Amino acid sequence: MSTTDTNWGENRAAAMFSFDLDAEELWRTKIEADPAYDKPPIKTRGEFGPNVAVPRILELFERYDRTCTFFVPGKVVESYPETIQAIHEAGHELGHHGYTHTNPANMTPDEEEEELKRGLDAFDDVIGETPVGYRSPAADLSNNSLSLLADNGFTYESSLIDTDIPYFHDLDGERELIEIPFEWSLDDWPFFGFNMYPPLPYQSGISPTQPVFDTWRREFDGLHKRGRCFVLTMHPQIIGRAGRIDMLEELLQHTIATGDTWVTSGEAIAAHWRETH
Repeated sequence: MSTTDTNWGENRAAAMFSFDLDAEELWRTKIEADPAYDKPPIKTRGEFGPNVAVPRILELFERYDRTCTFFVPGKVVESYPETIQAIHEAGHELGHHGYTHTNPANMTPDEEEEELKRGLDAFDDVIGETPVGYRSPAADLSNNSLSLLADNGFTYESSLIDTDIPYFHDLDGERELIEIPFEWSLDDWPFFGFNMYPPLPYQSGISPTQPVFDTWRREFDGLHKRGRCFVLTMHPQIIGRAGRIDMLEELLQHTIATGDTWVTSGEAIAAHWRETH
């Protein structure tokens, strides 16, 4: 696909800053799989996300008048309604991230549908709206996921890694679902997501901050040059630490300074893609 095929209007490229607000729900699923995770520091790490990091993120994006996207499990929506309302009132997008932080590929079709609908109900109860975007809690989908999302009114999802530009999924009938792909090298978890109980197979410790942001900036520059879509995936409990949020501000400044990068939500990117392709 050439740069002209991307058609970002007056802009050359797009950038989606996204946050997976898992809170303690991430650690609950790990504790169920391995009781060794059941340590007080793990739980409090989850609490840091909605209590400390989200206010920092909201303040940052308000300062630059830009919109971002938060993908949130339904149980986290229920546990932190004031945080969810604050995100919503600030004008940012709220996306579906499961009801529990559980891999849909490990569910039966009925379980997956129940999980999806319980998550939708949680958003409806707290903000009176339901999401149009979805990201799998495990970067994985079942064979039923795409059809289930389309049937339940979602306009886009962001769990695959097959390209760096949005595209339409090939679904039967008139159902439409847009993919906004993400990328592991543009995710804070592989670099900073240290786990002690037990270590993950790919774990190599906590990376220094500057080299990670240099990597992300270089990837943004390459995507901007080609007119593509920069999708950065972050977790408030990780990226919200003071030094990292300051580096995120520098990356946001760098993105805006191009003068022709559309920094916006996944919902807006999907709507634009549907209108122009």
